Amino acid sequence: MSEKKVIKIKNNIKTSEEVIIIKNLKLNAKFGYYPHEKITKQELVFNLKIFTNENLYQDNSLNEIIDYDQIIKVIKKILNEDINFLETLSEKIITKIFDDQRVNKVKIRIEKTQAVKECESVGYEITKKRI
Repeated sequence: MSEKKVIKIKNNIKTSEEVIIIKNLKLNAKFGYYPHEKITKQELVFNLKIFTNENLYQDNSLNEIIDYDQIIKVIKKILNEDINFLETLSEKIITKIFDDQRVNKVKIRIEKTQAVKECESVGYEITKKRI
């Protein structure tokens, strides 16, 4: 019979925060307010930090973690909706992420890289936390 090893952390050490990071996710979508934005796809760049409650992982199942692949699928699904503004898109993504009770804060930045030719990108950033 094999014994499972249990790793104990000293009582005076505690995780201050855990963060899932999605950096520079580039997706093309028909997105925006103006008629030309609804016809031609443009690049959107997503950066997210998802802050979670401390967790003790057994390293056995995806259910133990907040799966970044699932978050990316959520973003792609929401992008199929008819949305005009980055503010609305951000709100919809954050609301869906907060469906997971382990999440206590989300920071999201979405940039449009082709919206204004005189600059590298324009965008919107917001941080929300559970109260």
